[in-house]
Amino acid sequence: MNRPEIDRFPPVSSSFSSPAFSPDRFITGVAFAFFLAILIFFLLYPVVDICRLSFFKEEVFTFQNYINYFTNPRIFRSFTNSMYISIVTMVITTISAFFFAYGLTRTTMPGKGIFYTISTFPLIAPTIIQALALILLFGRNGLITRYLLGTDWNIYGATGIIIGECLYCFPNALFILYTTLSAVDTRMDEAAQSLGASALKTFWKVTLPSAKYGIASAAALTFNLTITDFGIPVVIGGNYSVLATEIVSQVFGLQRFDLGATISVILLVPSIGAFALNYYLTRKSYALISGQARPFLQPSRPLKKWGFTLYCGLICACILIVFATVFLGAFVKTWPYDFSLTLKHFDFPSLGAHAPLWTSFWTSILPEGTFRTMIAYKYAPIWTSLLVSIVVAIAGASLTLLAGYIIEKKKPKGEQILYTLSVLPAAIPGVVMGLGYVLAFNKPYFFIYGTIWIIIVNIVICNFTLGVLTSIANLKQIDKSIEEAAVSLGSGPVTTFTKVVFPLSRVAFLSTATFFFMRAMTTISAVIFLISATIKLAAIEIIFLDVDGRTASANAMCTVVVAIVVGALLVMRLATGRSGLSGMVSSK
Repeated sequence: MNRPEIDRFPPVSSSFSSPAFSPDRFITGVAFAFFLAILIFFLLYPVVDICRLSFFKEEVFTFQNYINYFTNPRIFRSFTNSMYISIVTMVITTISAFFFAYGLTRTTMPGKGIFYTISTFPLIAPTIIQALALILLFGRNGLITRYLLGTDWNIYGATGIIIGECLYCFPNALFILYTTLSAVDTRMDEAAQSLGASALKTFWKVTLPSAKYGIASAAALTFNLTITDFGIPVVIGGNYSVLATEIVSQVFGLQRFDLGATISVILLVPSIGAFALNYYLTRKSYALISGQARPFLQPSRPLKKWGFTLYCGLICACILIVFATVFLGAFVKTWPYDFSLTLKHFDFPSLGAHAPLWTSFWTSILPEGTFRTMIAYKYAPIWTSLLVSIVVAIAGASLTLLAGYIIEKKKPKGEQILYTLSVLPAAIPGVVMGLGYVLAFNKPYFFIYGTIWIIIVNIVICNFTLGVLTSIANLKQIDKSIEEAAVSLGSGPVTTFTKVVFPLSRVAFLSTATFFFMRAMTTISAVIFLISATIKLAAIEIIFLDVDGRTASANAMCTVVVAIVVGALLVMRLATGRSGLSGMVSSK
């Protein structure tokens, strides 16, 4: 049978009709190259510059900086201290968070929603809030140590750091363990008990093994968060140095950039190792999740039910005490001598001529007087943080959504490289990134250095990972046929993204924007090297106020920061019907 005549003629060759030259492929290629260049320049380049400074002295390769570090007992102690703090915090936090998650997922105790909400509170405040509260309660003039117990013992040092880090890391570990225990099928527990296994034996032989990867992942994440944190050790550590504080001490105090870079590289090793382990274990944990998991729970026995209620209540009480102590310390005259209420601590020290970013704006619209002085000069760090956070929220959410779209939906050649670079920021400590930006961009031709823009870029890059992972998780839920239908109706790649993909990702976008806003308001270690006399951030000012002995003003500044973050979460709730925190948690 002869083929139709039309089939005898070869198709007309046209370079423009080739899929390789389609507008979709071209735009995807441009976007892919853009993100690749951004991540290489603002992520890898600063880290490479740190490594170069640590290994080269006068353009000669040498290990002298590392020899100097490991042979100096005082400086080397920062490494052993960091490892000790991180391991102890990891064990305590993982165990306490596991049983908290177990109570929420495997018992019928009352008030689960309230307990879960309270457990997320440490995420909405700078890490320093834990340290401030512990000092007010257990410091040298602490309410409990000095005036209730009458003891000379205080919480400065390793003990204070460990307790502060446990409170800070608790919600991060809880999210992983809560997700793991919620997704593991409870019918395995029921089957074991129906075969005569006791509740304790079922727990050891069935529940724990099924959650082993989640437990290990939570432990690795806690270790990483602790060893890279700067805020808590710098406030409550006293003379107990850790790697993060030693980096700042060498750079700020001694101007030893080479030794600061060396310690940064040393800090990178356990940080990247913990991140890689956490990433591997998280994937293994997801592989064990059953698609047929049953959420139904049999009524718990009274002892188990009320025992876990009491346990979760005690942990939530500790978290609430932290916030209540700092808030109260901001409103009382002199802690702990005079508890009469006052607002004087919110009258922050004036920045004088060091606030040009906001001076001209406020002085042009406010009448001359005390109020204008307070708003224009004394609240400048808060206005700067607010501006930075808004820009970071918009830019971070937009960039990570587009990067996630390229990786998940377009899948260009080399998309695995882009994905690896996108998740790499989570492995690099903020204090290392901050120092890297100083070394890499402190040059005349980098016009963003010394401006507010380098802080914005730094915060976006440091938090790029979770934004991309959230976007990818959301985009996986969008059926590909929806995009195909739009294309078949004549929609171009840009129109398809703006008119189809973005509306379906609106909630995830707002949730990611809220996360970026929250991180920009509360981050400390990532920007400690990037502030200047004219650019100050509220979270950093909390540390400086405390170092200057103005602990009450530090409490007040912390209270303002928390109030702003809570306001952003309420706006998120009104806009989408759920909080930004719940949105981020659901994406993990």
